[in-house]
Amino acid sequence: MSTTIRVSEETRDRFARLAASTGRPMTVLLDEAADALERRVFFSQLTTRYSELRNDPEAWSSIQEERTIEGIALHDQSK
Repeated sequence: MSTTIRVSEETRDRFARLAASTGRPMTVLLDEAADALERRVFFSQLTTRYSELRNDPEAWSSIQEERTIEGIALHDQSK
């Protein structure tokens, strides 16, 4: 199934130039652009949330305690 997405002429021209210079179809380039944007948004949100967590002393203390317990378990050699 094909879907039409409206973009500015400038954007269409940019994708046309990229398609010509890379030898890949514009649909593939659009998929890659969407993937890149999703990653950028994900990591931006991750960074924001990590900062919030790091700036909350009670929550950060809890994380540190969990890491300590996990670290001990990683060195457990018992079977």
